Amino acid sequence: MCECDDCECCGCFGEYRRFVCGFCIGLAIIAAVAVIIVLVVGYGHAAQPRFAVEDATLTRFALATTSPSTAISYNLTLTLAVRNPNWAMGATFRNLDAAYLFDGQRFDRVAVAGDDYVLPARKTAVFRIASGADAANVVLGSAGVRAYRKQSAKGVFDVEAALSGQVKYQLHSSWCRLEARCPLKLQLAGHDDAAVAFQKTSCEVLRSSQRGC
Repeated sequence: MCECDDCECCGCFGEYRRFVCGFCIGLAIIAAVAVIIVLVVGYGHAAQPRFAVEDATLTRFALATTSPSTAISYNLTLTLAVRNPNWAMGATFRNLDAAYLFDGQRFDRVAVAGDDYVLPARKTAVFRIASGADAANVVLGSAGVRAYRKQSAKGVFDVEAALSGQVKYQLHSSWCRLEARCPLKLQLAGHDDAAVAFQKTSCEVLRSSQRGC
């Protein structure tokens, strides 16, 4: 048992208590700052979704020209992967669809996901989209018709899937415009040339000009 005369024991004990209190307060401040940083990093800035076409099958792609109009008959099936790269925020999609273009001209539009589709953080959703038409109207012009005939001879068509819609992130109040471009090289099934396996294609996500997106 120490006495006050030994190294001023009573004063030493008071200094120890003050040190412990200060240490605890310091830890509390560091923890609070860490929590704020995590919230700002996790919820302050949203990373845009990522899209990739994992597989695609084209079983019909025929062009009919009846001056001055043009029509395409086609059957196309896509397997589209949508990933939410955010580690803390879920993403809600609205009006997400894909427009199909040939030679820069749209010939059809199909729905990808229903309204208010929620994709949790760090998750990937896979959508299988099958569509077709006997006479989809498209304005190709003479250059587009020439491009079709050239590609038809090879049995491989350059088709673009243009994705569009809106997305809102968890704890964010605004809807952000979403656009992506997926250039595809599609071999027509049953063509005489040797079959070429479809190569997974990553889509280019266009940056939104909206503030906060």
